[in-house]
Amino acid sequence: MTQIAIFDWIARHADSQPDRLALVDDVSGRTFTYQTLNRRVGALATYLADEIGIGPGDRIATLAHNSTNILEVQFACMRLGALFVPLNVRFAAPEIAEVLEDCGARLLLHDSEFSAVAAQVAHARGIVAVEMNEEGRPCPYEAAIGRCPPRGPRQDGTLDETWTLIYTSGTTGRPKGVLISYQMVVFHALNYGFSTGVTRDSHGLTFLPMFHTSGLNLPANPILHAGGCVTVMRRFDPARALALLSQERAPVTHSFGVPANYLFMRQLPEFATADLRGVRSLGVGGAPMPIPLLQAYADKGVSMQQTFGMTETGPTVTILAAERGFDKLGSAGLPVMHVETMIADGEGTPVTRGEIGELCVRGPSITTGYWNRPEESSMAFRAGWFRTGDMARQDADGYFYIVDRCKNMYISGGENVYPAEVERVLEGFGGIVEVAVVAEPDARWGEVGRAFVVCDPARSLAADDILRYCRSQIAGYKVPKFISFTKQLPRNATGKVDRSKLLGLLQPETL
Repeated sequence: MTQIAIFDWIARHADSQPDRLALVDDVSGRTFTYQTLNRRVGALATYLADEIGIGPGDRIATLAHNSTNILEVQFACMRLGALFVPLNVRFAAPEIAEVLEDCGARLLLHDSEFSAVAAQVAHARGIVAVEMNEEGRPCPYEAAIGRCPPRGPRQDGTLDETWTLIYTSGTTGRPKGVLISYQMVVFHALNYGFSTGVTRDSHGLTFLPMFHTSGLNLPANPILHAGGCVTVMRRFDPARALALLSQERAPVTHSFGVPANYLFMRQLPEFATADLRGVRSLGVGGAPMPIPLLQAYADKGVSMQQTFGMTETGPTVTILAAERGFDKLGSAGLPVMHVETMIADGEGTPVTRGEIGELCVRGPSITTGYWNRPEESSMAFRAGWFRTGDMARQDADGYFYIVDRCKNMYISGGENVYPAEVERVLEGFGGIVEVAVVAEPDARWGEVGRAFVVCDPARSLAADDILRYCRSQIAGYKVPKFISFTKQLPRNATGKVDRSKLLGLLQPETL
C-alpha cells in the first residue's frame, strides 16, 4: 500500500498567501496571519524539540480553555510527529491524572487558571508542566515562541500516522483515547467542505470546547485546510456568538453547535434584529433541532444543517442539505463524500430499507481504534465496519434518521422504546422548550419512561395534558409514565444533555 506524505497546510498557506488572516482570538482580540501563525508554530516546535526533548511519538497534553494556542500546539505536534492530547477542562484532578497516565504524556501545557492542578498531577508523574495563557500575556509559552527560531515542516511523515488522541467523556466507563490520524482530519476537511461550501474566503466561528472533536473540526480544521479564517471563542456565550454571527465586517460563514446553543441565542432580545444573511452553514449535531427553533432561524434566512457524527468518525458521517431542512424534518441527511454507510442487524447483515438497525460506517475518515485498548478496538469493528452504537433507519429516498443510541433504548413490556423518538413528539407540544426521556425500573413493565420537561416560563403546563397529547401521537407503550418539570437540563461540556444526572433531578412533587 502506497503511503501518502503529510503536507503541512499552515506552511503551504504561509507561502502562497502570507498576509491572509488565519486566526482571530476573540477573548484577547489577537489576530494572526498565515505568515505569523506559521512562524509561531515553527518556533513552538523548536522549543518543544530542543528544550523539552519532544520527539516523534511523544504525547503533548493541553489543559486549557479555547484559544488560538490550542491550534498552535496541534500544528507544532504535526511538525514533530508528536501526538496532541487535549484534556477536558471539566475533569477533576484524578481524572486528569488518569488520562495523563494512560497516554504517557511527557508534557502538559496549561492555562494559568489550571496551574495548581497541573503542578499537582504533573509532578507526581514526572511530567513537565509549562504555563500558557489565552491572552498572550508574558508566560513561559510566549517567551519560548519569542526566543526560538522557527522549525520547518516534517519531510518524513505519512497520513496514516496518529496525530491526536481525543479522550471520550467516559460515560460508559473509563475515558479512552480515540486515535485520530492525519488522514482522518484531511478527509474530514474534504467531506465537510464539499457539503457546506468551504473555500479560502470562509470564516469559521468555533465555540464548542476544543478538547472535543467538534471544537477542533467543526469548522476550524476544515477552514484552515482551505486557507480561510477561524475565530475562536474562549467558551460559548450566546450574546457574543450572536454578535459574531451577525457582524458586518468579516462576516462569519460557518459555525457548528448543539441545539441548546441555538436555543440560547434565539431567546435573546437581540435575535429579533440580528442580521444572519452572511452565514452560509450553521451545523447542528448531538440531537435533532426542534421544529420551532428551525423555523426561527429559517425566518431569518438561515437554514440549519442537521448532521450526525462522533469522535471516532472524524466526526461527520451525514449532513442534511440546507434546502431539505423541512421536507426531511428530523433527518441527519445523506452520507458525506468519502464515507460508506450500512444499517445492520445484530448479526451484521444489512436490514431492509425502512427498518431500524445499527449504523455502521467505514472510510478514510474513520478511526482505527483506541489508544492501548486492543480488545475494545477490535470489538468496535465487525468485518471492517465501525459500529457506531447508534440505531438508525433510512427512508425511501435514502435519507438517514438517527433513532437513538443503543445504550439509551429501554424495554417496556417487551417493546423497544427509543427516548429520542419520544422526545421529538413531546417537543411538538406548545410550551415545552426542552425535554429528555430516561428509563426507570417498574415492577409491572420492567422499565418505563420518565420525561424531564423544561417549560416556557410564560406558560403553565399540566402533566396530564402533556401525556394526553403524547398518547395521541405514539403507541401507548412509548408514552412516558411520569412527567418531571425542571428549570433546566444538566449538560456536559459540549452542551449535550447529561442523562446520567437526570435521575438526580427528581422532585417531591413529581407526578
